Amino acid sequence: MEELPYWETINRYLEKVDPEKLQDILNRLCSRLLCSRAFENMRIRGKYWQVIIDGTQLCSSRRELDGKSLHRTHNKGTEKEYQENYYYVLEAKLVLHPKILISIQTEFVDNEEGKEMEKQDCERKACWRLMEKLKKAFPRLPICLCGDSLYACEGFFERCKGKNWRYILRYKEGSIPSIGEEYRELKEMEKNYQERETQTGKEWYDYVTDIDYKGHQVNLAEYGESGEHICKKGRKKGKAETIRKEFWFLTDLPITRKNVAGLVERGRMRWRIENDGFNAQKRQGYHLEHQYSRNYQALKNHYYLIQIGHMISQIMEAWEKIWKRVKQSREQKHRRILESMKETPLREYKEEIAKKIQIRLI
Repeated sequence: MEELPYWETINRYLEKVDPEKLQDILNRLCSRLLCSRAFENMRIRGKYWQVIIDGTQLCSSRRELDGKSLHRTHNKGTEKEYQENYYYVLEAKLVLHPKILISIQTEFVDNEEGKEMEKQDCERKACWRLMEKLKKAFPRLPICLCGDSLYACEGFFERCKGKNWRYILRYKEGSIPSIGEEYRELKEMEKNYQERETQTGKEWYDYVTDIDYKGHQVNLAEYGESGEHICKKGRKKGKAETIRKEFWFLTDLPITRKNVAGLVERGRMRWRIENDGFNAQKRQGYHLEHQYSRNYQALKNHYYLIQIGHMISQIMEAWEKIWKRVKQSREQKHRRILESMKETPLREYKEEIAKKIQIRLI
């Protein structure tokens, strides 16, 4: 193309495009990046690619939305009761680099029955569909799935085992109480506790292996930290407080005293999909929650285009030597790129586009 079309033209076109075609483009881009072997150091234990799964809400409205939108009732039983309609998506992101977290598979959560859905029920079902699509798209890719406690269940363990995948899940005792109970009983006997001092306090690790849950052998790792924190806002500004945090992780990866710290670090990376994934796309110029179209199919395609654009920008941002020279915020940099695309005729760069380049990530 020699120029970019008007947004209405783009939107009409996206109403006709099969969203799976854009998903296929994303899969091909991921395959190209994986085959480049530039990100081998990010494999878990030199073998497994970390894929983080989580869901997020897209646009919402009190009026009816096109497609099989979900809905929830607010202020139920009162005069202010109203129904909120919204779209929800489950996303799988591949960790390639400390600064690169890209979409590898997407599953939109549709309301098949037309009734108010429970988050746990609809998100788990979407997860099963997403896992099947991911396996079909990358049948030989060694994957370690990471997610929150919602996925800690027998169905998830069985599917990972059947696909020869590994997993690291955030664990809360409410998910599978029997595992937490057995861990508390065994950890004093196992004597795997280790502690070390930090600049602001201390941190500790503990774990128990081979906990049986309905025939599945799982391992539970515990991480905690405590230290002094200086309040920077509010009435307590300038005062020191003792902050204590504790996290548990459920996994089928072997755990030893030497590798427990690395496993916990990978488990805590689950927050990256929120901070560097969804939040970046909602607050840094991508406007993920904006209703780009009233047509559900076009809305899906807009979502895929955002994932492709964010993938490209992350590669550029990781190319630090050039990116850091521009002394502006991330949103300002992205806006400059967009304005450049709007104002500069593409035909002027045909020869440069055809040239092959090499990007080295630091």
